[in-house]
Amino acid sequence: MEEEDLLDSHPDLVDPEWRKRAEAGARVGARKDRRKVRKQRRAPLRRPRGRWWGATLVLLVLGVTAAAIVLVGSRPQAEVAAPNPTAVPVLARVDLARPYDRTPAEKWAEGFDGIATTATGAVKTEVVAEAYAQVKRAIFAARLEPAVVAGHDPRAFLAQLAPDARPWIASKVAEHDKGLLPYVTEIADGYRLLDAGPRTFGTLTAHPGAKPGELAVDAKYVVAYAFDDPHPGELTGPAQIVSFVRVDENYVVRSGTSFSKTSQGLWIDGEHSAFSSVGCAAAKTGFLAPGYANPPVGPAPAGDQDAPGYYDPKYPVPTLDGCPD
Repeated sequence: MEEEDLLDSHPDLVDPEWRKRAEAGARVGARKDRRKVRKQRRAPLRRPRGRWWGATLVLLVLGVTAAAIVLVGSRPQAEVAAPNPTAVPVLARVDLARPYDRTPAEKWAEGFDGIATTATGAVKTEVVAEAYAQVKRAIFAARLEPAVVAGHDPRAFLAQLAPDARPWIASKVAEHDKGLLPYVTEIADGYRLLDAGPRTFGTLTAHPGAKPGELAVDAKYVVAYAFDDPHPGELTGPAQIVSFVRVDENYVVRSGTSFSKTSQGLWIDGEHSAFSSVGCAAAKTGFLAPGYANPPVGPAPAGDQDAPGYYDPKYPVPTLDGCPD
């Protein structure tokens, strides 16, 4: 006989009274089981303390990692491609044929090509284009022209300014005892730049000036200079040969009958500058020298970083230069 037939023919199962008691008991047992399950669901989980904290730590790490992936993945491409704004490596391999490797200037354009112009609809395009051309010529003469940078002859730079603007700027350029840069870069005697040449990164932005007949141009840029070294085998990092000059300048182009003929042209209405990875003794006398001119110092503290404004013009010009007073 099959198992199903045996169960159906069992004496207890065919007894009506027994079946009523069994069904009632089953309903009571089911209610107890449901209450027990609900009670267990409301009760807090109890785990060994070590496992609880271990699981929590894993979840925290996974959460932070996921957040970092989301943030990095969603960052605009322009931000990803921007120069490294942290520091010039103190300890890294140096190759005089590729002096800017592993520095913020590694991907900057050679010469003056790294300074871009921004479009503006407030002024006629041809007027803005001419103003940009004048400012570019002035910056090139001040920061890249060999006669100025290596020859210490500022005439090529001063010639870019309006005649009435030249005397005061010339006096500031001559005040080397007031510190590095006003308005031009001059290499200290005894040093020379590598054939790789300087690199630049920055922007020019034009807008209407404060007076009729004025067009203002805000220049925010960095120039990186790579110095030759007669003892390259002794170099410990690119900070010893690559120096950075960070500048914010406000130019004004004046034209029209509101100004005298000798006042028409280019003026500098304000200037802020800073430098990093330079020879400090030369900087205090107004000249640019490489970092290897400084006495040896110990390694920088772990995690130490420069202000990003030294290398990225979207940040303010730093107020400290890293040289002791």
